[in-house]
Order: sequence, then C-alpha cells, then structure tokens
Amino acid sequence: MTDAATRPEVAPGPPPPTSTQQRYTAVAIGLHWAIALLIIGLLAVGWIMDDFIPGGPGSPKTAIIQLHKSFGITVLLLTIVRIVWRLMNPPPPEPAMPALQKFVASAVHVLLYVLMIAMPLTGWIMASAQIGQHETRFFGTFEMYVPGIATLPAETREPLAEGFEQVHHNLAWVIVGLLVLHVAGAVKHQFIDKDGLMARIAPGVFGRTAGPPDDGHGAIWAFGAAIAVFAAIVATSMATAAPPAGPVVAQEEQQAPASKAPAWTVDAAKSSLAFKFGYMGKDYEGKFPEWTAKIQLDTDAPANPDTPVDGYVRVAIPLGKVSTGQSYFDENVVQGDWFDVTKSPEAIFEVKGGVYKTSDTAYEATGVLTIKGAAHPVRLPFTLIVAGTNATMHGEVTLSRLTLGVGAGTASKGSGDAEWVADDVKVVIDVVATRQ
Repeated sequence: MTDAATRPEVAPGPPPPTSTQQRYTAVAIGLHWAIALLIIGLLAVGWIMDDFIPGGPGSPKTAIIQLHKSFGITVLLLTIVRIVWRLMNPPPPEPAMPALQKFVASAVHVLLYVLMIAMPLTGWIMASAQIGQHETRFFGTFEMYVPGIATLPAETREPLAEGFEQVHHNLAWVIVGLLVLHVAGAVKHQFIDKDGLMARIAPGVFGRTAGPPDDGHGAIWAFGAAIAVFAAIVATSMATAAPPAGPVVAQEEQQAPASKAPAWTVDAAKSSLAFKFGYMGKDYEGKFPEWTAKIQLDTDAPANPDTPVDGYVRVAIPLGKVSTGQSYFDENVVQGDWFDVTKSPEAIFEVKGGVYKTSDTAYEATGVLTIKGAAHPVRLPFTLIVAGTNATMHGEVTLSRLTLGVGAGTASKGSGDAEWVADDVKVVIDVVATRQ
C-alpha cells in the first residue's frame, strides 16, 4: 500500500460549478453573439462604404448599401426578440463585485440595449427619408420604410435625412466606445477577477457552468413580437406604395379632335427622343428608343402668334425602355419614385389645337404631359423646316423632374456623399416626317 506522503501530486482541476456560475439560456446566448457579430460587421461596413464611389454607375456601393440596410433591420428585429426574452427569462446571478463596478456594468448594458434600437432605427429613418436614392428592400424582398416618413414632401424629407444621417454617424462612435468598455469589463472578470462571469455567456470556452436556471420560456412571445413588427412594417410600406383606391383607368389613346390638317408619318429610324441630365455634378445623356407619335399639322397656315394652327399631336413614350448606356441608371430610373413603370408604364404628351406658328420655321406647342398619372402643362418651342412633303423638326425644352414627381426622394443638390440628381432635365426632340 502506497504511503500518502509518497503519492504523486495531481494538479487541481477547475473549481466545481457554483450557483453564481449558472449560464444564460441557449436562446439568450445565441442572440447575444449573433447581434454582437452583426453590429461589428455593420460598423466595419459602414466605414468601408465611404471608400467607394458614391453610387456611381457600376459601383458595388448600391449592393453594399442594400445589405447594410437589411442586416441593420435584422439587428433591430433580433433586439426586440432579445428584450422580450430577457424580460421573461431573467439573467443568472452575477458574482459579487463592488457597487461602483456593478453600477458601471449595468449602465453600459442598458446603453447598449438603447443603441441596439437607436442605431438601426436612425439609419432606417434616414433611408426612408432618402426614398428614391436606393430602395430599402429586406434582402431583396419586401420594401420596408418607417411608416409616415416616405410619404412626406421632399422639402421635409431632405433635412430629415441629413439630420438623422449625422445622428446615425455619431451613434456609431458611441457604440464603439460602449463595446470597448464592455469587452474591457469582460476581460477583467475573466483574467483578473477570475470569477467565472464570462462562462455564463460562453460556456465551454471560458469555463464550466452549472447550466441555466431553466430551459427558458416565452419563445412564442419573443419571436412573435418581432414577426408582428416586421409584418406591420411590410403591410404599412405596401399600403403606402399601393395605388389609390378606385377604378384604374388605362392611359389609352383618346379619340383625336376633329382636324382637317394633313397627317404626318414619323420616320422612326431618323428620329430621336433624348434627354440630358446631371448626376453628382457630371453630365449624362439618355434616350427613349421606342416611342410612337400621331401628328396632324397644317404647315401651310400663315404665321400668327395669337391664333393656333389646325393640328393635333399625341406622343406615347414607354418609360420602361429608357436607355442611358449605364446599367445603374437604366435599372433604377424605372423603379421606386422615379418612373415606377409597374404602375405607370408610359408617359403621354398631347397637344389639342395648341400649336402656334410664330414665323415660317418657328413654332410652339402648348400641350399636356401626363406622367405617373398626373398632368403637367408643357410649352415646347421647336423649329420646323418643310421641303415638299418632307419635314424636319427640332425642339428642346427643360423640365423640372421634381415638379413632375420624378425622383422626388433624391436630392437635387450635393450634400456630402449623398447621391443627387440635378432638378433640370433637358429634353431634345428630333423628328423626320413625311406628309400623307
């Protein structure tokens, strides 16, 4: 029998679990680390985005912004789950610590919860006020805007977006500071105090625990609350974007007024409907490759600036066929609060007896441009040179896109890195036609 004094020494194992080393529930642990990783990733991406060209054609910034928004909304929804779960499942007891240290730890935790709501919410408000610059689609599915923000007038939304952009940026620094304090406190507990606190939220990595107080309860309420909020926001966003109630009247060609003026057939191959616009201080051009025109005009009438000549003009423009040579523009201009071709597939310019001949070659057409269901008066000056049965027309007119309700959510002047499109858009029309 071996004497006790001669027995080899055995290194002491880890202390047995105590009641103060009970861990959080599996749901709480999963939510903690998922939200932590998402926040760190969002902070990193938020600063990386500044290094990209601000939404320029072909830039990956648009895709990054969409993911940033989607993951931000995810953090907001997961935080709702976490708060409800914590209220229904109190955390395990903490080890003893000085009163001041306990107060600081509690204050940091409370502020982190506040910022887990405030950070995504301020970014979401900013994005909702910037409707039209980039869509806010939850991972490419549902449009999600803060209720009441997207429908505000542009002059109200622009300063709102700028204000919340600044708040969102400043809160990022606050949450960085809080995360540093939070991590520093965890390191102190693990390596200096050695009180097993970290094992509660990372069991098996930082020590053993006695398990959670119970398996937890209230999952239906916690996750149901987040689902209910998500569903309510989606429903509100869809209702806001939905067309007004009532019968929808197709924008069909109406019967032309009686006119004895000769008809003119447009040579589509030699004619063009183009436009010039400014984006982020640079000039771009585009065109509508497919459009149709019905023209009746008495070009033999004497010039008279006070009396219109006999005539009728109707031009139908499929808005979904726009071409700028830049895929970024072509893909975005047909969506959202720009052309919104799913609801308003074409624009109509119609002139009923409003063509004035001011000289042998100078004319002015006073008509109505109907776009996105709204009618706008437009005066189009143009020159017309007639040679036998052939005519060549050239006209230019500058339109206000904001007045037309096109891209109302996009700023018309530069402000930081935010996208902006000049309000003035020059429309250039060249037509070659033959009299019938």
